[in-house]
Amino acid sequence: MHISGLVPPELFPAMRQQPSYVDIMACLDGLRASQSDPLALDDERGEQVWDCATPRDEIEALQAASAHEVQRYANAVSRYLNSIIMNDLSWLPGEEEREAVWTAASRRIAERCGRTAMGDITRRWPLPLPAEETGGLASPGASDSDSDGASEPNRPVQVDLVIKEPALVGDSLGFKTWGTSYAMARMLPALAHAPGLRHLQPLLRQGLPVLELGAGTGLLGLAAAALWRADVVLSDLATIVPNLAANVERNSKIIQARGGRARAGVLQWGASRDQNDARTGTVVVDTDLFPQDHQFPLVLVADPIYDEEHPALLASAIDAQLALADEDGDDDDGDGGGSKNKSPRAVVMVPLRDRQTETMAAMFVAEMAERKLVPVDEGEIAGQDSDWATGGAGVGCEFTCSWWVFHRA
Repeated sequence: MHISGLVPPELFPAMRQQPSYVDIMACLDGLRASQSDPLALDDERGEQVWDCATPRDEIEALQAASAHEVQRYANAVSRYLNSIIMNDLSWLPGEEEREAVWTAASRRIAERCGRTAMGDITRRWPLPLPAEETGGLASPGASDSDSDGASEPNRPVQVDLVIKEPALVGDSLGFKTWGTSYAMARMLPALAHAPGLRHLQPLLRQGLPVLELGAGTGLLGLAAAALWRADVVLSDLATIVPNLAANVERNSKIIQARGGRARAGVLQWGASRDQNDARTGTVVVDTDLFPQDHQFPLVLVADPIYDEEHPALLASAIDAQLALADEDGDDDDGDGGGSKNKSPRAVVMVPLRDRQTETMAAMFVAEMAERKLVPVDEGEIAGQDSDWATGGAGVGCEFTCSWWVFHRA
C-alpha cells in the first residue's frame, strides 16, 4: 500500500538485483522518519539540520508521527533495512559508498526504534553580526542619528553556526545546547562595547586568547570565535569533548573566513595536569592547550551551575585560568591597546530558573569575591530553553539570565 511521502515496499530496490548506489541512497532517503517543513539540509554534509526554534520534543514528535505511518508495513521496511546491513554490497565501486549505505540504513533503523535510539539532532543557530559590520549602530545605546545609514543590500547581517547534540542527553548536560548559551552568544557584539570589556576590543582581532569553560556543545565559544574574530579555546570534560571537537570542526570554515580560530580540549575543574581519570585512565587536563595557569585574559562561561558544589568549583577554575593583571592595568577600562594581560575579565551568565538557581548564583558571586574577583559590570536579560516546553508545542521555559563581568580587585 502506498502512503504519501513514503516509498512503497514494492519499489524498494532489491539487493539481489545489485542496484546502484544512487538508487539505494534515494530509497533510504525516502525512508527518513521525518520529512517535515522545519527541516533543511546542510549542503556540505548532507545532514538534517533543524531550525534552532524547533524544540527537541517537537522534532521527536514529528519523527514519531512519521514513523507511525509506516507501522502497517513496518515488517517489510525492517526486513529491507536489515537486508542492507547484512549484505556485503560487493558490487558497489568503493568502500566509501558501502559505508555510506550501511550508515544510512542504520539511521533509518534507529529512527524506528523510539526515543532512546533516535539519531543526533543537528540545529542551525543564527547570530547577528556586530552592528558596525552591517551599517547599524556601532555601540549599544547609540541613537539612530549616529548610524551611517541602512545596511548595504548584499552585506551579510548574520552568521549561522551548525551544532550537533547527541540524542541521549541523560545526565550528560553538556550534550544539550542550553538557551543561556544562545542568549549570551547573541549578546557578544554588544558585550564587546560594554564598559567592562571595551578596553579588550582592540586586542581581540590580534589573537587575544579567550577560554570558554564548560563549553558543552560549543555554541558560545564558536560564536565568540566568529563574531569577535578571536582565538578561542573551548573546554569541557573528557566525555563531552569528542562531540564538542566535532562541532568545532563543523564550523571551522566559517570561523576561519571570519578571521577567528577555535580549538577544543579537556579541562576538568580542580584537576591537576598530571592527573588521569581513575575509571578510564584518560587525561583530565589537555596540557597542550593548558600548559600553565593564568594564561587567558578573557574567560567566558554560560549556564555552568546546576549543583551546590559548582559555585566554588567554577570560581576556582576561573581564578586558575584567568590571567593575572599587569601591575599598571588593574582598573584600566580605556580603549587603548597594550598588554594582552591588561585588566583580564571573566564574563559569566547564569539562568535564574527557580529559587535553587538563584541561591547558587548568589553563592557563586560570593565565591568569586573570596578570590578577589568582583563585578565591574552586570545586568539581566531574558532567556528561554525551547526544549523544556511546558505550555504546548513551541512554548519553552522562559527565565531571567543574570550576567556579570568580573575583574581582579
